[in-house]
Amino acid sequence: MTVFGKLLFLLLIALVGGATTLVVKNFQPPSALPAPVYSDVLENIRTTETATATTPITPTPIQEEVPISADTTLPPIPTTQLPTSKLQNFPTVLPPDWNKINDKTRGALANILCVSKNGDIFKPLSGSGVFIDPRGVILTNAHVAQYLLLTGGGETSNLLDCTIRIGNPAANRYRAEILFISPRWIADNAKNLLEESPKERGENDYALLVITDTTNPSAQLPSSFPFIPLREKLLEVATKDAFLVAGYPAGFLGGIVVQNNLYSASAFATIQSRYTLGEDTLDMVGLGGNPLAQKGASGGALVDSAGELAGLITTAIVEGNTDARDVRALTTDYIARAFKEEAGFPLYELKNANLTSLSQQFNTQITPALRKKLTDVLNKTGN
Repeated sequence: MTVFGKLLFLLLIALVGGATTLVVKNFQPPSALPAPVYSDVLENIRTTETATATTPITPTPIQEEVPISADTTLPPIPTTQLPTSKLQNFPTVLPPDWNKINDKTRGALANILCVSKNGDIFKPLSGSGVFIDPRGVILTNAHVAQYLLLTGGGETSNLLDCTIRIGNPAANRYRAEILFISPRWIADNAKNLLEESPKERGENDYALLVITDTTNPSAQLPSSFPFIPLREKLLEVATKDAFLVAGYPAGFLGGIVVQNNLYSASAFATIQSRYTLGEDTLDMVGLGGNPLAQKGASGGALVDSAGELAGLITTAIVEGNTDARDVRALTTDYIARAFKEEAGFPLYELKNANLTSLSQQFNTQITPALRKKLTDVLNKTGN
């Protein structure tokens, strides 16, 4: 059995045994802080330049749903004029081509839409994702991907129809299955399945999907998918760089509009606040208010000036005007660390992995136990 298989087996035992929390080696959140309430658990990382007192805030997770035009354009971003060097062979540093980065990012976005098959349990659930591999691997949030656990397994669990949509407006294009979803996140948050705005801190809120088929029986899968590569360079705590955030926000749209007239959006952002879920690691960043501070943007992309994925939108303050809102993103660094602890191999090596084998292994050995966690919640509510 592979290392991945052994770890999945151990996770399966823990889940079937009814554990509410999986043991995480060397993971020690601050024990003196109470309850899993987002703003009460995250520790603000203050740099020398920003070490000022802040007022605690309580964001709510964005997980499902101002229409935004397909022609959204980016405002100009200030650039620094590079000094002229007298050295003949001094390398020329070019400013980033944000228009190109914007086009590529929005081309790699996915909208994940799940609708109820019987119409009496769930309203349409909309979230975002980003392709990170040309073979059709999508990185998104666990609180978005969890609904794909309710698309099969049997009559009592086959409750939703989920499709992967792309373009503007978003149109049905693909089917996908879960390649990996954090078992820790499911164990800790399954109880909140039917909560409209559960309070979460974003811990372990990541998942991977893989495209399996098209929604049109006569269409074929492309030979490769547009994608954004993962940033492997650590994000510096004190960085003041500009980033692009992009996703499919749907905060003020009704179910029918989400299904028929949903557009992607993108905006510039800089890091306004920094948080750790462990000890002195930059795990989450606050990006302030922008058009992505809406429900539905969960799973959207945070892209750096090199066109690499630096983070994944996971929570936000979505009340008040734009200035009062705050988009928050898990850093790629954090997601990679969490994935390695749970899956047993680096996220960056996924590009060399056999996706079919990994998907079959996960969906055979782990998915049934995770699905049961969710259906137990539904059955308890129904009674």
